[in-house]
Amino acid sequence: MKNIIFTGASLLALAIASPALAQSTSDIDQTGNTNGATVTQTGSNASDIDQVGNGNNATVDQDGTGGDSGILQTGNNNRANTTQDTIGGLADVIQNGNSNESDITQTDGNSGGTLGVVGKDPEAFVNQQGNFNISTVDQTNDAVSFDLIASVSQTNPGGDATANNSTVTQSATGVGSGNLNANVTQADGATSFVTQTTINGAGSVNQDAIVLQTGANTSTIDQTFGLNNSNDFLATVTQSGSGNESTVTQEDIGTLSNTIPDENLTATVNQSGMGNISTIDQLNKMANATVTQSGTGNLSEVKQNGSDNITVTVLQTGNGGESFVEQMGLTNTVDVFQASDSKSTVTQTGRRNAAFVDQLSGSDGSESTITQTGGGSRQWNTANVTQSAINNISEVTQTGNNGLANVNQSGATNESIVSQNGTGAVTSTAQVSNTATVNQSGTLGKSDMFQNGALNDSLLNQSGSENTADVSQTGDSNDSDILQSNLSNDAIVIQTSNGNVSNIVQSGTNGSVTVTQGM
Repeated sequence: MKNIIFTGASLLALAIASPALAQSTSDIDQTGNTNGATVTQTGSNASDIDQVGNGNNATVDQDGTGGDSGILQTGNNNRANTTQDTIGGLADVIQNGNSNESDITQTDGNSGGTLGVVGKDPEAFVNQQGNFNISTVDQTNDAVSFDLIASVSQTNPGGDATANNSTVTQSATGVGSGNLNANVTQADGATSFVTQTTINGAGSVNQDAIVLQTGANTSTIDQTFGLNNSNDFLATVTQSGSGNESTVTQEDIGTLSNTIPDENLTATVNQSGMGNISTIDQLNKMANATVTQSGTGNLSEVKQNGSDNITVTVLQTGNGGESFVEQMGLTNTVDVFQASDSKSTVTQTGRRNAAFVDQLSGSDGSESTITQTGGGSRQWNTANVTQSAINNISEVTQTGNNGLANVNQSGATNESIVSQNGTGAVTSTAQVSNTATVNQSGTLGKSDMFQNGALNDSLLNQSGSENTADVSQTGDSNDSDILQSNLSNDAIVIQTSNGNVSNIVQSGTNGSVTVTQGM
């Protein structure tokens, strides 16, 4: 234990701070029965407490310069408190067995190294094994701030699903705030909360939060930047098995205009098995969110605010399905894949929209709604929806400029509505403005297409059963092609002026066609 705490940053701090070295140092060993230890240090600090067995309890309070603490408790009613208001920080707690709990509070008001120690990093390491682990780490850096580092590892071999609980709070408020880093690893019953906040400053900094959980999972990460020149966010959550839930919120509240590089928000969540739920909320700048869910309850909600290169990828495989994505601003892209009990809603606003949804493998209650809203010279809307059978419904609405929507529903209770607006200059290198293609292959049919202006085109293939199609194209180079096969067919095409052409083939049974073209 003594080896752990008297290495690295702590030795350096103490070495630089000598001649005050002798001002404080403490070493306590206790073995057995109702242990308890309280250490209060002011000055050059260092402390080491070892307790083995029974009533364990340890409190360390360090104020001033070098910091360093360590606590090792093995067995029974462990509890440990460490409070450091020092330049050097560093606290190390290992508890092994029974009712573990640990609180670490670290505050660094260092204004640049009055002792010649330039920006020591408060660091906290907690390692708890067995039984009722609980850990709280609270770190604050409020002058010329540097890195805050928290690492928590909790395992519970006893398999108590209510054990393992970790809270990490990191706050940097100095004018040159540094990196915030939180790393939590939990096994056999897990709950984790990470909150990271950086405000008041002009420096570029990173916030990292990485959580790995196995069993009875829950994770919440909240990251906030308030700097005008703030930089990277990163949140990675991996959960495996049982009650999974994850919430990541990333936010940049800097006051300068969005031409300032507040930039990269990234969140990646990977959940596997059982209760899955994931919510990612991102705000301002480059954004990126990846959610992977596998098996049983799935639900995913992603919201992004954006201002450049925003992207979402959601993959859900099996069972409960459902995904909602909302994006705003600039180079949008969404990609959702669901394999059953599906539902998907995508809403995009502004600039180079694209959205792809595949709901496959039986696609159960299928449903997909994509709304893309453009206007202006660079709205390159694209939407592709593929649903493979059972209760398909698809609705795509694109407004403004280059359009294109392909819907492919293969069999079962189809219905599709596509509405595109277009009009105006086609500025994409792809030179597409309005195109809608719907293929529904069999059963209850129905389709409705409306396109409003520029190079319209429309194609529908429906095969077998209660077919119906309704197409209206208003203005510019219209074209329509409908082929419906056997049973209740019905088709109405109205194209009003410019290039009109229409071609309808309905093959058998109740027929009925209406085509009206031009003024």
